[in-house]
Amino acid sequence: MPALLLNLKVVFVSLPCLFLPGTLCDERVWLPVWKNLTLSQRRYVPLQWASSLNDMLSLTSDRVLEGEKVHVTGFSMGGYVAGCWAVKNPANVASLTLIGCSPYGLTKDEIARRQQLVTMLKKGQFHPQKTAYLSRFVHPGYLQSEHVAGVVSEMGSDLGAATLIAHTQATTPRESLVPLLNKAPFPVHFIGASEDNIVPQDTLQKAHKAISGATLTVIPDAGHMCLLERPDEVAMKLTDILQRLP
Repeated sequence: MPALLLNLKVVFVSLPCLFLPGTLCDERVWLPVWKNLTLSQRRYVPLQWASSLNDMLSLTSDRVLEGEKVHVTGFSMGGYVAGCWAVKNPANVASLTLIGCSPYGLTKDEIARRQQLVTMLKKGQFHPQKTAYLSRFVHPGYLQSEHVAGVVSEMGSDLGAATLIAHTQATTPRESLVPLLNKAPFPVHFIGASEDNIVPQDTLQKAHKAISGATLTVIPDAGHMCLLERPDEVAMKLTDILQRLP
């Protein structure tokens, strides 16, 4: 494994790369992956500052110069925001990579569950340190890891229920991006995890087949928080994607 990481670090990606975090996440979710990437310009979109989808899209636009092409990579909720921004600004997109993210819209059941979540959160029912919360996102093999479950718990505690409410409401409902991505002039890439309880493999397989030219990589033995659980493998795939265009 050390040799693999060393090989990753010698690769230089010339175009700027934008990274968007997921719900109730900040830059800590990306740090292990960034350590294995060598980029000319790494730009982070602080979605934890946003309280609406328009805010999220504006924060993304703020990090892109006029006429500039960038690689856009989003995790979970950040993947959906990245996709929304990309289809609105196709001339600025060199590639779009969605990690642990479904490009489909929310079902009625999903919307109802989100509404129930907001109601619970407003009543003070938020415990990011508890196993019941962590096990939804973290693979069982990493529930005792301070570098995985510990980071997820810390982000939840630091950002708090108010941020979770804002993120949930800002991205509910969601329209399907699949028709627009199928016609997009930029390549679309999916990275998923073999045991993701939030975005299962069959959803990504369906999206992969529905979007012309899309690629799909599944990270083995990982859950939704694959950025923290298997950062070396995620970085290796991102390196492959980011090298495809100058």
